[in-house]
Parts: sequence; C-alpha cells; structure tokens
Amino acid sequence: MRKGLVQITAGIALAGMISGSAFAAGCDDSQDKAAFHVRSLQTELMVAALTCGAKAHYNTFVMKFQNVLIVNGQALKNQFRAMHGAKADRELNAYVTALANRASQRSINKRDNYCNRAQRTFAMVAAMSPKELASFAMQRLTGDVDVPSSCRANVVMVDKTN
Repeated sequence: MRKGLVQITAGIALAGMISGSAFAAGCDDSQDKAAFHVRSLQTELMVAALTCGAKAHYNTFVMKFQNVLIVNGQALKNQFRAMHGAKADRELNAYVTALANRASQRSINKRDNYCNRAQRTFAMVAAMSPKELASFAMQRLTGDVDVPSSCRANVVMVDKTN
C-alpha cells in the first residue's frame, strides 16, 4: 500500500512539473488541444474501468472510437516530438502515467461519486458518433480535465448581470 501511495504521489508531482512550463508553447491549433483532451478522457475511462468494474464499457468505448483515439494519439505524439525531441517517448509515457495517477487518486478520494460520474460518461459516449468525441472531450468540466493550461479549450465568459 505504501509503495502504491509513493508512486501516486510521485506521479502527481511529475504531473505538476509536466503541466507547467514544458507545455507553455504547445497547442497552437484545435487538433493539438483535442489530442490532450481525448487522451485525458480515455485515461479517465480506463481508470474507471478498472476501479468501477466497467471493463466492458471501456472495451466498447475503445472499439467504437478506435480511429479517433489513434488520430488523436498520433497528434499527441507529434506534439511531444516537437516539444521534447529525442526525449519525446519518455516524456509522453511520463505524462500518460501522471494522468492515470491523478485519475486513480480521484477515484480513491471519491469512489462512489467517481464511479457514478464514470457511468454517466460511458452512457454519454455510447450515444454519440465518433465525430463527436473530440468536441465532447473538450467540453468536460475543467476539474475533470488533466491537460496543460495552454491546451485547455477556450472558455467563454458570459456576463448575466444586465
């Protein structure tokens, strides 16, 4: 148990370093942003599959959105190559591990709520077409999105005081 906690803590620390200055110059276009969001969603659902007993839902998700996941995965690899050169594979693996560690930590801290939300997310993605996945991933609540701040979807503020 202690070893697992140390790994999660190290992953969270690494994630903090990764989500900082390393990505400051990234995500110049919507495909770059979508790649980070899709990977974040995929990782969240993978952890939910293992934590919440939703492996069948995750397998269905992966099969249905296989092409979208591949395209966005390649875009993410390209981003890491552009940012990290020869260290791209190592940095990408560290990033994906950090995503999984943070999702795992959320699942530990709020298990019932986490699994309920995951089930709702699985239901939503089951009802959409592959063309809708990237847009859906980019519309998730900021607290559920583990992407560098420079790669977050644009937020539109609406003033309703008038």
